[in-house]
Amino acid sequence: MKARINDFRYQLAVGAWRRPAIYLCYALNGNRVGVDTWVLIWLAAAGGQLSSSQAVAAESVRHFNIPGQSLNNALIQLAAQAELELIFSADMLREIVSPDLQGDMSAEQALTRLLHDSGFAHRFIDTDTVTLERSLEQAASTNTPPPVTLDAMTVVGSKTGEAGTGIDAESMLADMRTYAVSHIVSATRTDTPIKQIPQSVHALKRTLLDDQQTINLSESLINVSGVVPRNVLYSPVIEGTLIRGFRSEQLIDGFTQYYNPGDRESTVNIDRIEVLKGSNALLYSGGSGSPVGGVVNLLSKLPQAKYFGEAGFRIGSDSFYQPFFDINQPLNDHVLTRITGEYTNARHTVEMIETQRFNINPALTLTDNDKTRLTLQAKLSRWQQPEYQGLPATGSIAGAFRIRPDLFLGPANLPDSHSDADAVWAALDRQINRSWRLNLKARYAHAKFDEKIQTLFGSDGLSADRPLSPTSSWALVDAELFQQQHERSVLGNLQGKFKLGPSENNLLLGADYSRLRDAGFIEGDFGPSGLGVATLNLQAPVFDTPYSVPGPGLENQFIENITYGAYLQWQSTLYRHLHVLSGLRLGKVDIDFNNAQTGVHVKTDTLKWLPRLGGVIDLNDEVSWFVSYSEGMRGQPFVNFVDTPAPELSNHLETGLKFNVAHQFSGQLALYQIERSQVAVTDSSDFQRRSVAAGQQRSRGVEIDLLWQPFEGLNLLANYAHTDARFMDDKAAVAAGNRLAQVPDDAGRFWAHYRFQQDALQGCSLGFGVYARAGAYVSNNNRFKTAAYHSFDAALAYEIGRFTWAATVKNLSDEDYFQPYGYFEGRVAPAPGRAGFVSVSIKY
Repeated sequence: MKARINDFRYQLAVGAWRRPAIYLCYALNGNRVGVDTWVLIWLAAAGGQLSSSQAVAAESVRHFNIPGQSLNNALIQLAAQAELELIFSADMLREIVSPDLQGDMSAEQALTRLLHDSGFAHRFIDTDTVTLERSLEQAASTNTPPPVTLDAMTVVGSKTGEAGTGIDAESMLADMRTYAVSHIVSATRTDTPIKQIPQSVHALKRTLLDDQQTINLSESLINVSGVVPRNVLYSPVIEGTLIRGFRSEQLIDGFTQYYNPGDRESTVNIDRIEVLKGSNALLYSGGSGSPVGGVVNLLSKLPQAKYFGEAGFRIGSDSFYQPFFDINQPLNDHVLTRITGEYTNARHTVEMIETQRFNINPALTLTDNDKTRLTLQAKLSRWQQPEYQGLPATGSIAGAFRIRPDLFLGPANLPDSHSDADAVWAALDRQINRSWRLNLKARYAHAKFDEKIQTLFGSDGLSADRPLSPTSSWALVDAELFQQQHERSVLGNLQGKFKLGPSENNLLLGADYSRLRDAGFIEGDFGPSGLGVATLNLQAPVFDTPYSVPGPGLENQFIENITYGAYLQWQSTLYRHLHVLSGLRLGKVDIDFNNAQTGVHVKTDTLKWLPRLGGVIDLNDEVSWFVSYSEGMRGQPFVNFVDTPAPELSNHLETGLKFNVAHQFSGQLALYQIERSQVAVTDSSDFQRRSVAAGQQRSRGVEIDLLWQPFEGLNLLANYAHTDARFMDDKAAVAAGNRLAQVPDDAGRFWAHYRFQQDALQGCSLGFGVYARAGAYVSNNNRFKTAAYHSFDAALAYEIGRFTWAATVKNLSDEDYFQPYGYFEGRVAPAPGRAGFVSVSIKY
C-alpha cells in the first residue's frame, strides 16, 4: 500500500482493536483487483475472552441505529456498532442505497437486512471477521465469477501510535479528513473510546494541524478549551502552558519533559496531540512529580511498513524560512526506519529578535509482524535567540508614557541564549496472548540551557512592572541562568482484558521510575551599591551599558529528583452502558535541593496513596454523562524552604456530558474544580525571604468543545472556556481572592475548513478561524491587566498529484494587543502583528 493514501480510495472505520494488525486483502474478479480499489474496515472487540461459553459476534444481540444512506457508509457504522472486522470493496457499494436499520438484533441479522437486494452476501471468516461477496444471483446475471480471497498480507499497526504503530490507521483516512477522534491512549494508557473516559480529554489530529498550517506547537493548543499556550518568545527553560489556570506538563510519548528545553515548538514529528485536563497522578510521574493542571502528550510519527516521504520548504514574514523532511524507509518486512527533521530561522516584529532552531528525529522499529514490536527513537534539538524579557506594564498598558511595542530592552552586545535537548528511548510492545499485553519503555535524556540577560529592576523588584524612580526610570541588572539535566526513566505496564458476567474489563498493572539530576547556577550583578549596573529611562531609552557576565559561572545549585510509584487501574463496562474507571497509585516524591553558595540543603521525601475514580453512563446511543475525582502530587524542586519542604497536592472534581450525534456532531461539556494545597509561598517572617509549603489555590470553570462535519468536505471546530482561578488565602503576599496571573476569565476559538468536492476544484481547500479571549492579570498582585483581544487567521491550499502548495495568514486584521508574559511573574509582550507564510512540498 502506498503512502499517498489520497490517491487510493480507502475508507476505514476504526474501533477498539483486539489485535494490532491491519490486513490488506486481494481479490479476484475475473482479473486481479488492485489493492488501491479495496477498502479495509477494521473494528475489533475490546477485551479478550476468558470464557469459552460466550457467544460469537454473529450471534450477540445488539441495538442498531443506522439511517438509510450509502451502503458503504452504513456498513462502516454497522461494523462499529457490532464490533466486527469487515472487509469489502468500496468501489462496488458507493452507489447503492441501504435501508434503515433500527432495533435489537444479531450482527448476522443486521448484515442480512442491510445487504438485502444489494446483490451482495456476507461470509464470516471467523467469529468476528466478515467479508462481502457478490451473491450467486448477481454473479449469474453479470456472468462474473464470485471473487476468490487470497491469503491475507499482514502489517502490524495500531490506531493511535502510542504502542508503536506500523501503518497509522487514521493517516489512511486522508479521504475522510474529519477532526473527530473516537479513541485516545494517554488518559488510561489503553486504547479507550473517548465516550467511556470520565475526564475531559482531547485529541488534535495531524489533519487539523495541516489544515490550519500550524507554524508552531503553541498555536495549535488554542484548539482545546481552557488552555493558555506559552508565548513563543519565551526561552525554552520552563514549560509555561497553563491548563485550567494551573501549570501543565508536556510529554513526548508518555515521558515528561521537565523544563521542556530545545526546539519545543516544532510540529514536524508530531502525529497527534492528546490533551488531558486536571490532576493526572495515577499514570504520569517523572521530573518533579505528577501534573496538576493537565497534560499535553505529543505522539511521535513512527516507522511504517511502506516506503514514502515528504520534503518541503516554508517561507514567511520577517525573514522566516523553514525546510523540513519526513522519510519513511522499511529495510525489509521486519526492520522499519523513519526520520523527520526541520530547521527554522525566524525574526520577529520585536527588533533584534531572531530565532534559530532545529530538530532531528530518527526512529527504528523491529517487528515480527505478529506479537512483538520494539521501537527505538531519538531526538536531537537546538534553540538559540536573544533573551526577551518583555515590557513593563508601566509604559505599555498603563502609565503616562508609551514604549514602542517592538522595542527590545537590551544592549546590542547581548549574546544569544541557548537551549539544547537530546534524548533516546525505547518501547517494547508484546502481545502475550489474546488477553494479556506487556508494554515497557525506557529513556535517557540530557538537556541544558544558558540564559543571559540585562534585565530591568523596578520598585516591585525583578517583576519590574513599575519604575524604580518616577516616572520612567528602571535599574539594570546583568544576570545569567545556567542549568543542565541528566534524566533516566523506566515505565512499564501489563494489560489484561477479560469478560466477567455482564461486564467487559480492562486491568492495568504498572510501575514507573525516574531519576533526574539538575545542576547549575543563577548569578546577578546588582552593581557596587546594589542599585544596578546602570539605569534606563524608558521615555528615551538608550542602551549604552554593555552586558557583562555577572559571575564566575560555577555550578553551585544541585537538585536530584527521584519519583517512582506503582499503580492499578480497572476499567469495566457493565451492560454496555455503564463505564467505570478506578485506580490507585502509591507514589513517591524524593527531592534533594542543595545550594552550595548559601549553604541551604533540604529534602522532600513523601510517600502517598493517590486515588482516581470515575464513571460514565450512556444516556442513549449519542449522549453520555460522566463524573470523576482524582488527586495529584508533585515536588517543588526549585524553592528555598525555611524548613523541611513538602510536595504540592491537588484534587480534581469534574462532571459533564459527552456526545456524538450521527457521527457528525461531537463534543464535550465539562464543569470542574481543582484545589491546590501546600503551594510554596514566601514566608514574610523570615529575614531570608525563604518559602513555606502553605499556599491554597483553586480553579473552577466550565468548558465546551465542539466538532461538526455537516457534510463531506466541511469541518467546523469551536470551543469556549470560562476559568475562575484564585488564591484562597493571603499567604502568597497577595489578597485572598486575587486571580492567578495570565489566566483569562473567558476564551474561545472557532475554525472552519472546506475541502472542495467539485471536479473543477478538486485538491483545493480553504480555512478561516478566529481566537478571542478576555484580558488577564499580568501578575498575582492583580495591579495591571491586559485588554481583551481577538485574532483572525486564514489558510488556502492546493494539492495536485504529489505536490502541495499552501498559504496562511496569521492575525489577518493586524490587531494590536498585549499579552501577559510572565517574566519574573510580570510584564507583557506585544502581538506579533500580521504575518503571512507560503509552503510547498512534494510527497512520494
